[in-house]
Amino acid sequence: MTNNKTILVVGGTGMLGKPVAQQLKVDGFNVRLLARNPEKAQKLLGDGFEIIKGDVDDPAALRSALTGVDGVHISLKGGPTEADFDHMDHIATRDIAQAAKELGVGRVTILSAYAVSEEKADTPESRSKLKGEAALKSSGVPYTIFRASWFMETLPMFVQGKSISLIGNQIHPLHWIAAEDYARMVSKSYQTDETLNKELYIFGPEAFTMGEAMKIYAEYAGVKVAPISIQMLAVLGALTFNTEWKGMAVLMKHYENWGEDGSPDEANHLLGAPATTLKEWCNKRYSQPVNS
Repeated sequence: MTNNKTILVVGGTGMLGKPVAQQLKVDGFNVRLLARNPEKAQKLLGDGFEIIKGDVDDPAALRSALTGVDGVHISLKGGPTEADFDHMDHIATRDIAQAAKELGVGRVTILSAYAVSEEKADTPESRSKLKGEAALKSSGVPYTIFRASWFMETLPMFVQGKSISLIGNQIHPLHWIAAEDYARMVSKSYQTDETLNKELYIFGPEAFTMGEAMKIYAEYAGVKVAPISIQMLAVLGALTFNTEWKGMAVLMKHYENWGEDGSPDEANHLLGAPATTLKEWCNKRYSQPVNS
């Protein structure tokens, strides 16, 4: 498949942006990236991508990257401080959306999270994402917001040594999604106008609590699930001046409070339902369980 559409991916070298850039290319789009280090970006993604040097803090580079594209996908990660979250999830989204509108870009798609609403804006991240979504909607550029559940790719990030940390009392069932399924859905959204000006919930095919998902992952990765309280993580973060740990304590308290409440039906109907199960994803990474 080939077409003449060019899509800019902002954050295309990240864990969740890279699969989107790759899927768009597979589906025949011309894919452009905005990257601080073009050489590093090319090494990471390979040939066939147009790379503009710069970042979201460089207005000239941003406008250059947005010029002549048909769409832009935003996959940015903020944190761990409130200022950092606001900078990436709100201000950068606002600036991209405004420039996209001025330059006549056809649509903006963005990765958000399922627990983003006025009611649930109880952390720096959720507040910043909410403001970013509002800025995108008010910009006047056509948009699609992907409110995704937890990604399977985040599970290795909880591993420390021979254990995987289960932080807090995570009781809510979550529909874990593989990044490759999400990337396919983002690419498909650029092939139809039915997804314009919509907030789509992206949920995987199975629901597990975080503890259940970690137990499955641990069997393949050869680690043990190690519970830790949110309070203990916060104390350790404070004692060691570790902003990542302190931020993680806040984040996991947020997800203690809020489970999924959106419906994936519209997204599944328009874009095809995610199919990769957690065990299938683990099998691709590890071939077979280490623990049994």
